[in-house]
Amino acid sequence: MFHNEKEDIRVRYTRQWVFEALNQLLKEYTIKELTISKVIQKSGVSRATFYRHFSSIEDVVKQQVDDFFKAFHNEMMLEYTTNPPKDERVLIQRFFEKINRNHMLIDVVISLKLDYLMVNEIYNIIAFLRNAYYPEVTNNPVAEQYVLEMVASSAWTLLSRWHKRGKVESGKMLARIFEQTFKMVSTALFENRQIQEVKQ
Repeated sequence: MFHNEKEDIRVRYTRQWVFEALNQLLKEYTIKELTISKVIQKSGVSRATFYRHFSSIEDVVKQQVDDFFKAFHNEMMLEYTTNPPKDERVLIQRFFEKINRNHMLIDVVISLKLDYLMVNEIYNIIAFLRNAYYPEVTNNPVAEQYVLEMVASSAWTLLSRWHKRGKVESGKMLARIFEQTFKMVSTALFENRQIQEVKQ
């Protein structure tokens, strides 16, 4: 057990070193100039070690994105068991604040144009919370998928714009903007249906 714990720590540090090396290289080279050999040399790991953990440069970023969202999911579950939020605004705010502290991840995702990694994970989080906060879309599975995809995409668009603008607004303000945006989308999609239901 002690050996496994040491191994886990070593793996975590190795992945972090490689990711930090990638981040530094992106300040020196364009995407086309970036190679696995450069990442290996910069990080100081062997080629065998790199390929033990990753199959590509994209894998390096994917691992960091996965780790970030696993940690956020765990924190979110703890929040639910100890002090359940009344609405999604609290969780959105926590998300923006948490990812703000991990700005290197956003830098790398934007630089390598791997936005889909973030959108996919945001989608998974929203889909997980669907029953708690988005019950109005459950009657139509097709509409539900589209709505959740739009919400995930808009969350990442807002986050990346915020990052590029220098994060002038607070996480709280960003959560408010996001919530207002979702309400407008929800109204546009479901207002007619609600009117029809009232008429019936």
